[in-house]
Amino acid sequence: MKGKSATLKAKEAFMELYQAGRFPPHSKLPSENDMSKTLGISRETWRKVLRVLRSEGILVSRHGSGTYVLPRSNRISNDLSQLQSMTKMIADAGIQELESKTSCRVDLAPVEVCEFFQVPEDTEFFILHKTRYADFGVICTCVNYLPVRFAEGLNEEHIPASLFQHLEKNYSLKMTQAYATLFIPNKKDPLRAALDLPEGKEAFAFKQQQTDARGNPILFSYDYLRSDVFRFSVLRTAL
Repeated sequence: MKGKSATLKAKEAFMELYQAGRFPPHSKLPSENDMSKTLGISRETWRKVLRVLRSEGILVSRHGSGTYVLPRSNRISNDLSQLQSMTKMIADAGIQELESKTSCRVDLAPVEVCEFFQVPEDTEFFILHKTRYADFGVICTCVNYLPVRFAEGLNEEHIPASLFQHLEKNYSLKMTQAYATLFIPNKKDPLRAALDLPEGKEAFAFKQQQTDARGNPILFSYDYLRSDVFRFSVLRTAL
């Protein structure tokens, strides 16, 4: 896998300062020259970072005035090109997550899950269903399919906050790649119904086939999210 670009590294450095309160809401950022020195990057790289942060609704530039930090809202913005657990995405966005509702079972999985893991259709999986909440309602609902050999000790009384951390800590498995397919769920889809969408609001979803660096399948998941809460972006560059 290719290393992170200079722009992405610089953006992450800025976000660390942002999360630490270095740049509070409504404050004006220092000049391009000062920001470049603070982050140890060129002015051109900082300008690329600015474009990304503006597109994600974190900063706004006002002609003749400067660049300002926008106040946090209930809209979560994440770079879709980065592979992160849902727990980390919500935490990084500054959203205070309330207690989740979870359930788990060992059962058969959909055909496409078995095809991903290249196992017979009568293979059982550890299935974890989690619905996450904030003070403004449901954030998202997710269903994860994990081979039972990676679910030893997991049950209704012992469900990890993050499957990413569980796999890395207990099995030395690190998910480094994911093939994600985005789609609009059918209104009769029970997972969409679990979002308890406010009147007039919509949902979107993506299924993820997650592997390690060698391409070995580790986790298959369906994530359903409120479109008025989540926003994703992708940094596209010319070849």
